[in-house]
Amino acid sequence: MWLLERTSRDEDATRRIGAALGRWLQPGDIVAVQGPLGAGKTRLIQGIAEGLGVTEPVQSPSFVLIQAYPLPGGGKFYHVDLYRLENPEAVWALGLWDLFDEMAIIAMEWPERAAGLIPEPYLRVTLIPLDDTVRHIRIEAVGAFPVERLRALQVMMDQERYTPGSPDPDHRP
Repeated sequence: MWLLERTSRDEDATRRIGAALGRWLQPGDIVAVQGPLGAGKTRLIQGIAEGLGVTEPVQSPSFVLIQAYPLPGGGKFYHVDLYRLENPEAVWALGLWDLFDEMAIIAMEWPERAAGLIPEPYLRVTLIPLDDTVRHIRIEAVGAFPVERLRALQVMMDQERYTPGSPDPDHRP
């Protein structure tokens, strides 16, 4: 299994990590973002949208469940929030599968509500709060991503800076 870990010192660093990920994503990619309430899932997805070039404000779609944003070069970015759903059957009824058939980029909060239903390959991003502001971020490839794409993401993340003016001191290749 391919795994990349980072430490985010604040919300802005979480957003910047998301933006780097967004610059790497391609049509058809799925990012499943998990963590407890308040862990920074929406902030990370706002960064992904920024990295993709989305210019509209990105808010958590907790009440509408799915929000679509046009991408500058064509295509769509979907922000999905499954928090309010109780079980995989409710996810199925939502029509999420129609999105998977599109060549769109999908970022999904609370993917555990759709356990076993997300098509591979996808990235699982786990945000683990260490204190009020610091987050441990794990990015895992689930399924068979092309190795060269994962290497490119590794290189991109290694070049990113998460604290103004300095590299992330805790990053582990």
